[in-house]
Amino acid sequence: MHNLLAIASLAIPFAAATLVPRAQAQPNGIVSLYELRHTSRPLLIFAPKPDDPQLEIQVRRLTQNAAMLAERDVVIIAIPFESPSPTDASLSPDEATEARRRFHIAPTDFTVILLGKDGSEKLRDTKPFTIAKLRDTIDAMPMR
Repeated sequence: MHNLLAIASLAIPFAAATLVPRAQAQPNGIVSLYELRHTSRPLLIFAPKPDDPQLEIQVRRLTQNAAMLAERDVVIIAIPFESPSPTDASLSPDEATEARRRFHIAPTDFTVILLGKDGSEKLRDTKPFTIAKLRDTIDAMPMR
């Protein structure tokens, strides 16, 4: 009987752990929006240049809330116009150009777009998102 209780006490935490999805780490390097589909919520931050003040504000807000974003499978991808990305994840130059075309973003625009796991646009703004707005939008999604 004692052995059964010991086994049961080990099995319950294991079973609970398998029911709760683990937060994914922020990918590093070049990623593809197609590869992220169904697993992640890309947060695209378009900016005219890598040192754009609004880009810096948005990235700072996101970095300060990295754990909350990881729980929600958010992948942060900054896309400064024809410049390297200051974020860990970035798009290839061709995919960055395609993303600007797809979402109608001019080279001088600052725009933040949240994509759902299905790849569709869920939230867009021309100024940095507040973390509350981002969290509330994601938490209202069916795949959350």
